[in-house]
Amino acid sequence: MKNIQQFDVAIIGGASAGLAAALILGRSIRKTVVFDTGEPRNKPAAHAHNVFTRDGVSPLEILEIGREQLKVYPSVAIAQERVITAAKEAGGFRLETASGGIFIVRKVILATGVKDILPEIAGIQALWGSKVIHCPYCHGWEARNTSVGLIGNDDMAYHLIAMIYNLNKDLTIFTNGKCTFSAEQQAKLQQLGIGLIETPVTAVEDEADGIRIVLADGMVHHKHATYVRAARIEYHTELAVQLGCELDEAGSIKVDEFQQTTVPGIFAAGDVAHPMYHQVMAAATGGLRAGGMCNGQMSAEDFEK
Repeated sequence: MKNIQQFDVAIIGGASAGLAAALILGRSIRKTVVFDTGEPRNKPAAHAHNVFTRDGVSPLEILEIGREQLKVYPSVAIAQERVITAAKEAGGFRLETASGGIFIVRKVILATGVKDILPEIAGIQALWGSKVIHCPYCHGWEARNTSVGLIGNDDMAYHLIAMIYNLNKDLTIFTNGKCTFSAEQQAKLQQLGIGLIETPVTAVEDEADGIRIVLADGMVHHKHATYVRAARIEYHTELAVQLGCELDEAGSIKVDEFQQTTVPGIFAAGDVAHPMYHQVMAAATGGLRAGGMCNGQMSAEDFEK
């Protein structure tokens, strides 16, 4: 017979959003389980930035601090397990883990995150989060006033150029194939002296003082670092789909201003619930909001019994 455990809330995902939700629920004496597989999106990064009072601290250290602070609240448990199925049942939801555990809960918070699918260029994955970077807000200060590249060829890549140029006047755009920027956009790049190279990129290689961007024609460009536009973002929405939650056009879980999904009793927070603004503080804010709304709903339900 399988062991069945009951909780008020299950939080699926133990990074910034999930731990922030657990904190407010723990302080509200809600019996809460956090399922954590230990693979946050920002794990490759040495430092997290724009985190109030923790700027420059390792992302993994920030999560360790979060888990340590939860120990004060005995109603919160952290399970190093993966939830593989989720379904609605009378009065709540039924979750099953990869190890066969069964959990019956009143509310669910999905904080399952996303995965960056990078361009298929040799060396990109190994340097991701150090010398291959994606966000001027996360890494721009450290790379400021150096020679940098941007590998990208879409409207979002062009949108990044202005923010990168604010920090780095020595900037080269590698479109990795035929440029899709408009004639007006290309003219602007030329006016500012921003290089534009269409030759495919075959590799990004580490070197002592930066990186080597190797092109298909054998040319090599030496840069301090390069920004890269992910080929796409993969939203971890398998459980949301099982539960019947609606997704938006980008593929993230659709939520309202209170992090409530389209299915009552299910909330979503963090990167999986926001198609654009992926930052530690934003994720934690969403988790705090979701946890607070969970407790508010349960308090109202219990009060009216």
